[in-house]
Amino acid sequence: MPDVAGLGADAVREALRLLGEREAPANARQAARALRETLVAPGMVRALIERAPPGARDMFVRLSQRGPAAVEDLLGRGWWGHGALPPPLDWLQRRALVTVGADGLVHVVDEARRGFLDLSLDLTTVPAPAAEALRIERVGCVVVASSPAALDRALTVAVAGLRGVAPTVAVSERSAGAVSAALRAAGVWLAEEPAVTAAPAAPALPSMAEDAVGPRALRALLARAVEEERQVRLRYFASSRGGAPTERVVDPWSFEDDLLLGYCHLRAGERTFAVDRIGHARLLPSAVEHRAG
Repeated sequence: MPDVAGLGADAVREALRLLGEREAPANARQAARALRETLVAPGMVRALIERAPPGARDMFVRLSQRGPAAVEDLLGRGWWGHGALPPPLDWLQRRALVTVGADGLVHVVDEARRGFLDLSLDLTTVPAPAAEALRIERVGCVVVASSPAALDRALTVAVAGLRGVAPTVAVSERSAGAVSAALRAAGVWLAEEPAVTAAPAAPALPSMAEDAVGPRALRALLARAVEEERQVRLRYFASSRGGAPTERVVDPWSFEDDLLLGYCHLRAGERTFAVDRIGHARLLPSAVEHRAG
């Protein structure tokens, strides 16, 4: 995995400057050590990406959890293969959070990945209490995630009112129903699926979700979604968001000429989705809730 030692001297100095170091060491080895210590400092990287531009944070989390990826897979468009990465990846690159490896893929810099995944607490900043005490707080529900990355995604949904209390646990003062509705509307996958009632006129839907990537598999899955009147979850790269992906739950109505027409739960209205902007699709067991017309 690429690390700080593999970065150029100019890249190291620029990263230090952007990370708040007023005067970077003139010696290249000392500058690299200063950058390395900055990135692995507890909480530094997490605090940094919270200030990242739209899309950059999600891409960093994805690369940290899933490993390197091509620019085309991240942004839905190509790149000439040298120099600065396209926005918003360039924001991460200039701060030495990501770099391009010899394989041409975008990698998280090793020290940045370790700093991001290090959940240790700096207890020196917490004053010792005069006496041991417990505090009781009222919460409406508790959300338990399968991974820190999954919880990070849920915490971005402001209307859910979630507050992280552990790497994979968050609480909210809102009710479980309200939080579930907010997360579903934002396209966050929940463990429980809506109940499906079988009836003679409407056969029961399959209980398992199905995934597709690549144009051919996407076309087949979307056509089935329309035919079977089942919801789909899309990872969609909209041009209006500068290439940043969003998760969409869609009630499909028609699929023609590589265009899916349906009801978008995130936007609460009719939308059209182009196959060449869909990075991943999941055919859900749940039936459509909104129908055309």
